Amino acid sequence: MKLAPVLVVILLFFTAFPAHALENVRVAYPSMNTSVYCLIIAQKEGYLKEEGIDVQILSIRGEIAIRTALAGEIDFFTNAGSALAAAVRNVPVKIVTVFQDKPSWDLIALPTIKSISQLRGQNVAIMSPEGSLAVVAREILKKNGLDPGKDVNLVVMGGDEVRFPALKGKAIQATLFNTGTSIVAQREGFTKLASAGDYANLVQGGLATTDEKIKQNPGKIFRFIRASLKGLRFFVEKREAGIKYMMDALRLSDRETANAIYDIESKLVLREGASPDKTLQTMIDDMRKTTKTTREIKTTEIFDLTFVRKAAEDLKGWRP
Repeated sequence: MKLAPVLVVILLFFTAFPAHALENVRVAYPSMNTSVYCLIIAQKEGYLKEEGIDVQILSIRGEIAIRTALAGEIDFFTNAGSALAAAVRNVPVKIVTVFQDKPSWDLIALPTIKSISQLRGQNVAIMSPEGSLAVVAREILKKNGLDPGKDVNLVVMGGDEVRFPALKGKAIQATLFNTGTSIVAQREGFTKLASAGDYANLVQGGLATTDEKIKQNPGKIFRFIRASLKGLRFFVEKREAGIKYMMDALRLSDRETANAIYDIESKLVLREGASPDKTLQTMIDDMRKTTKTTREIKTTEIFDLTFVRKAAEDLKGWRP
């Protein structure tokens, strides 16, 4: 059973509604996850149209997405972990929703590797030097007695669609996979060494934008987030329809795999779109260590959850 590659660009629109009547919002994503599913649902179910918004979803890697956002070419990006690393370094971006604060990745290795200690001297793939995947990979290695800077070779590669073939070809010996790829890999005999959620709190699902966008049009940001939150709740509360949307997004035909992915992902979703301040501060402090940032940083310097908290208040009692 194989996950087909995701389309590079997903354009979502309704021809029945005049395009000129909707404000366009461009969103970048590095890989398919709950943040993207909720946007697709919000568009298809008409929640974004109700807010006067149409969304265009673009496949763009983490650091590139941030640069593109700072250039004003996109409005939001879903790789909130990369946003956290950037904001800690004083890049003017903010995380505006937290849809998931525990990673669903699994550390998957070659069938011959049965323990994390066996990764000593091996190649472990990550997506970027300071992204969420890298942060979690280093944490897992450290907590199992390995120095990620000396004992393993951290290799920067692309998404699951690049790293899975690399693992099969033994160019790498281990990597963190998302839920769907992890399930497929384990069925093919690869070894699950660890669950990332047992090792770290981080923003795996969420939306980020620039400080400039927040200043320019806070009303538009609020309306977009409110529609997104409706899409998130739809995904959690309407299992069958949620699975169908997810399968379409992943171009996945295997229902057994889809059920397994949904059962894992839906349990991790934060229905209110925000985490407690204590959890957010822990994420910031962990990223300060990763980036070797010495200054003290408050949660409000990295996160602006005022929009999503107001949206959650507005949606009290709302059901899809």
